[in-house]
Amino acid sequence: MLFPSVHIAIAFSAGMVLSQTLLAQIPSAEVDRVRRDKIETILRIQDLRTPFDSKLVALLGDGDPIVRRRATLAYGSLQDTTQIPLLTHNFTTADEATEEAAAFALGQTGTRLSERGRRDLEYDLIWNRLGQSAAAGRMIEEMGKFGTENGLNDLMIRFGNAPPIPYPERLMMCIARYAIRGIVSRDAVRFLLRYVQPGIATPWQAMYALQRIGDHPDTRAYIETIRLLYKDRDPLVRMNLASLLAKLHDKGGASEILLRMAEFDTDWRVRVNAYKALGTFPWDGSSAVVTALRRAMYDPNPHVCLAAIASLGQTGITPEDSDATVRETLKELSYVARNASGGFPWQLQAEAAGALAKIDGEIPPALGSESAEIYPKLRARLLIACGESGKAQAAPILFKAAQDENAEVACAALDGLVSLLRGSRRDITLRDSVFALALEELKRNDVAISATAASMLGDSLLLRRDAVAPLLDALSDLHPPHDSEAMLEIIASLGKLADTRAVQPLIGLLQSLDPGVALAAATALHSMTGDDYARRITPKTEPITVDLDFAFLRALPDVVRVTLKTSRGNIGLELSKNDAPFTTMSIVKLASQRGFYRGLTFHRVVPNFVVQGGDPRGDGWGGPEYVLRSEFSMEPFSTGTVGMASAGKDTEGSQFFITHSPQPHLDGRYTVVGRVVSGMEVVDALQVDDRIYDLALDP
Repeated sequence: MLFPSVHIAIAFSAGMVLSQTLLAQIPSAEVDRVRRDKIETILRIQDLRTPFDSKLVALLGDGDPIVRRRATLAYGSLQDTTQIPLLTHNFTTADEATEEAAAFALGQTGTRLSERGRRDLEYDLIWNRLGQSAAAGRMIEEMGKFGTENGLNDLMIRFGNAPPIPYPERLMMCIARYAIRGIVSRDAVRFLLRYVQPGIATPWQAMYALQRIGDHPDTRAYIETIRLLYKDRDPLVRMNLASLLAKLHDKGGASEILLRMAEFDTDWRVRVNAYKALGTFPWDGSSAVVTALRRAMYDPNPHVCLAAIASLGQTGITPEDSDATVRETLKELSYVARNASGGFPWQLQAEAAGALAKIDGEIPPALGSESAEIYPKLRARLLIACGESGKAQAAPILFKAAQDENAEVACAALDGLVSLLRGSRRDITLRDSVFALALEELKRNDVAISATAASMLGDSLLLRRDAVAPLLDALSDLHPPHDSEAMLEIIASLGKLADTRAVQPLIGLLQSLDPGVALAAATALHSMTGDDYARRITPKTEPITVDLDFAFLRALPDVVRVTLKTSRGNIGLELSKNDAPFTTMSIVKLASQRGFYRGLTFHRVVPNFVVQGGDPRGDGWGGPEYVLRSEFSMEPFSTGTVGMASAGKDTEGSQFFITHSPQPHLDGRYTVVGRVVSGMEVVDALQVDDRIYDLALDP
């Protein structure tokens, strides 16, 4: 037997029968009260991160199926490997909802096992338990998160070779999750290609898995059929097709297909992916590609414009090209980058300046413009482009900007200097000056600047033992949770320097209140000494901050409807108390009690990925001065999903993001707090620096 769980299972079954018998004899009001108390116990244990609590272990076998499911689901966030025997037991009970929760919890927890532990678990699941559970489909997909190459081969033997295939979409997503982790099977690729056939509807999950796998001989051999999917009715198939064609290096055959998709597809997300794909093919004199990219600079959809301009900077065209189309395109790109008339949004101007710097090494002339002073984000992007130009004249501009009071501008200047240094590796004087500046910037009382400077000192170009003492001094002045991200960067750089002076201070951080900081210290110590320090981390029984306001939580409905009022229009959201109770409560309190979101901006927008906002600093480094525990759930990141931004597990705050399209690689790694129910067209229109007027609870 894999686990000594027989006695546990028998005891659980007996306890459940007894509890169910008693449950039927209790009045419904009392049942509701008892259930509420038990669920609050689960939430308290989950938020305080005390997985060894005997109360939670007992509730895994509770007679109330709702309680049992919630207790099981909690382990998807706790990820306590010692409870795998009980989770596997719950995976094969007669209660389908609990089995689904157990499958999810096993998928999340399996990632914490050793290689041997993963092999044992997957073997037990595949050959002993999948046939006994109503949640077999969910478990197949979840195994993609932790399974080994042997497990993928076993799954293909058992489920992939004999039609009719049970749970085909689940198996496709399982294969995709394996591919994300770098595990690929030829049988899996051939299984996916069965669903790429003329005359049948190709599931988008199959194309997603194929593009996650990328370049593969069997996929390339099937390229003629794959190309035809540009006509598929499902935009999710088409957008993943564009990404796949870029990875197959099918320059000759793909260009025409991608050009059609880029210029004529009716879904802007497909067009964005197609333009991104075109930018991955080196310039070979194809005027058609450059012409399409030039036309897209004036596309009505700004996401398409941005994608096309970014691709221009990657094509390899140069000012020396004799092609008339290239010359005209560079002329227009320069026109957008200068934006003398102010006729272009600053976001397009910034992207054009970056592309032009890569193409002809031009220092953005707009750096001294009025627009650059008005829009700090524009100035920040222009400074990065300044560094990417590779020109020696960029250095004094960047050194001066690094002293700017605006942290986002200062960080951009530091990043620009690193880019400049990479293009001037033999310039010893520049290297010494950048190193000295990074040491000075460590002392700035700003988490973003300190983190950026620490990251610079861990770069191979600037890695010097002279940095150890300043890094340790800076580290001693920082405290979680506000400074956690800067602490993580400093610890990472100390790990690369591998100086014995850092050993004792890092050992001290194994007791840090922030588990992420403690784990980073253990990782750095392991790289320095070869010893396993993870075992010496003090288990944390409480988070740094906690808000167990159950009275407030009880008053909230299961689905909290709110309106996100933005400068582009209103977005209707539903926040799920059941999926993310404390996160939902935090957002509601911030919005209703503090008016926290009024006047904030969307500081990050990645076309056909996410829009992100909720940062009081506006640069991605801010929050509400407290951190939340991650509340992972079974909800996937589909189109319009609202998730919580984080710098790692249990570091969420006020920043949220909304997805443009399905993003399965985020599943189980970020908290899903809700979904868009109206105004998705507003989400699609949002750009960097668009404003949030308010986040208001619906009456």
